[in-house]
Amino acid sequence: MPPAPDAQGAPERVRIFGEVLATDRSLPGLPVAPTIGDGQFPFWELQTSDAPPAVATHSADATVLGRLEYPGAVAVSLAQRARGIEILVSDTGRFDLTAECNVISHHAPVGVDRAAVALDLIGVVLPMALHQRGAWCVHASAVRMGDAVIAFGAPRGTGKSTLAAACVQVGCTLVADDVVVLNATHAGITVTPTGVPLRLRPETARAVGAHSDDADAWGKVRIGGRVADETLPLAAIYLLQPLSGDAAIERVPRATRAAALALLAHGKITALLGGDAAGEALSRCVELAHRAAVYDLAIPRDLTRLHDVTAQLLEWHGVVPTATACAR
Repeated sequence: MPPAPDAQGAPERVRIFGEVLATDRSLPGLPVAPTIGDGQFPFWELQTSDAPPAVATHSADATVLGRLEYPGAVAVSLAQRARGIEILVSDTGRFDLTAECNVISHHAPVGVDRAAVALDLIGVVLPMALHQRGAWCVHASAVRMGDAVIAFGAPRGTGKSTLAAACVQVGCTLVADDVVVLNATHAGITVTPTGVPLRLRPETARAVGAHSDDADAWGKVRIGGRVADETLPLAAIYLLQPLSGDAAIERVPRATRAAALALLAHGKITALLGGDAAGEALSRCVELAHRAAVYDLAIPRDLTRLHDVTAQLLEWHGVVPTATACAR
């Protein structure tokens, strides 16, 4: 990827969640967008300014709606104000979104890690903007299997990225990792691709048969394979239930109510929305649950049995396990 301009240079354009974002500073790890033609404009714009430590608080007129904490003592809070939304991240600063959520003003600590900023955009800021447009963002990974998408939902560190990588190794196309964007349409549910390659710990990458020396600042390596760049229909959501190494691989469908509650619990920004938005969030999840096939998926917590799991998924979805069967 070519070097990005600084704050005084021409904007860099990256493609994320199927849209183009123009940014005045680099966002390492995000794919550069194709050239935009005459009359076309970026969907999002990120404007960065160096900020004093005092910006580590919300504006005086803002009302905090919700908070969450990430591993490593990183705290995130969401606040509403008359002119838009504020998202405060303890290590990367404050992101102010306009009412339309298409312009993002980033008040960044001097010397902030731009790779961390990119992760916060993917994990929190843009999911909030997509939520305002009517999408529901799930903490999950997803692959294209055949002509549709299957998603894997699970708490952090319980294997959803590993299973997605194993599917990629048998020919499936990566659709998303960490954030799966669901949209209810008249024809069903569609999934918007993230557009970013999958990364795993080196030892996990080796276990799924992927070898790479492309390590990032967090010690993860890039998993090769095709990355989806188009919106696709959803086939199923699997909620992973890791069991002992000799466990049978089984799927059990969830009833609508249980599926809706799971989608709410696995929402990427559920904790940030606050109690006042709980009813609307649940209604959105109920609508999705009425249209989606949601399963509990019992899988062995054993990396040596990943091939068994992928083979069973391919069989359930009627896909031949070849390098071209899924990635087409």
